[in-house]
Amino acid sequence: MPRERRFHTGTVELNYGEGPANGPPFVILHGGSGSWRYADALVDLLVERWHVFAPDFRGHGRSGHVHGRYRLRDYAEDTAAFLGHVVREPAVVYGHSLGGEVAIMVAAQHPASVRAVIVGDAPLSKEDHATEEPGHRAMNELWHRLAGRPMAEITAALKEMPVAVPGAAARVRAGDAFGEDSPWFDFQAENLHRLDPGMLAAVLEGPEVMLEGYEPDTLLPAITCPVLLLQADAAVGSVLSDADVEIGLRLLPRAIHLRLEGVGHELHGQAGPRVQRVLDAIVPFLETV
Repeated sequence: MPRERRFHTGTVELNYGEGPANGPPFVILHGGSGSWRYADALVDLLVERWHVFAPDFRGHGRSGHVHGRYRLRDYAEDTAAFLGHVVREPAVVYGHSLGGEVAIMVAAQHPASVRAVIVGDAPLSKEDHATEEPGHRAMNELWHRLAGRPMAEITAALKEMPVAVPGAAARVRAGDAFGEDSPWFDFQAENLHRLDPGMLAAVLEGPEVMLEGYEPDTLLPAITCPVLLLQADAAVGSVLSDADVEIGLRLLPRAIHLRLEGVGHELHGQAGPRVQRVLDAIVPFLETV
């Protein structure tokens, strides 16, 4: 199990998990409204061969809050400082969702710190961004209202949240879709309890504001390291679109693409066969870098 440590960027104190130094550095960047512990099951599979680092973004988990400073460039600045002062050598950076967008910006702007990038089902542009899809935006609006509230209140509200289910014509109650006893409810309730509501307020301003500077024509050609575009299955909720994959393969100098059939946007979010599938997908890429 990784040990939790602290690092101050000069602006904010970040909490992070660190595994034993069993190999080259592998940095995991979590998605929005989560924490590094979202990757617990994946970390368990990586620590025998990699030196795993997994920070909580500012405003998330046990990291500090910075009022009004939750745009992509802020997370990228923190991550660059973390790579430079904690990791201290070029690392493989695996970013899921928001973490993937951060990884793209950091790899373009700080190439000496990044050995390779794995984009875990994250959009590559601001166009038709997943956060503006009506169901996704409604979820973020609910989570914004819940952020910082008592955990029991959040858990109850999450169970009533409407969610999309593959094959269903309409959204269904999350408690019915996942099962009332799903551990996800308590886990995400803790994440939202710790989350600075300002983080989701920034997301709700829209991608043109939240993702200022996230321009594929500028960032992607500047990434000289190998990049794996890991795309979830659109039938079960991918947010990395086929159009963005085409952009990535055209603009990234050293990119490959892999689609995980039957795996949704959460990728490695729970223990079990799905996490092993993600690991099996990335191992051949890792062996080339």
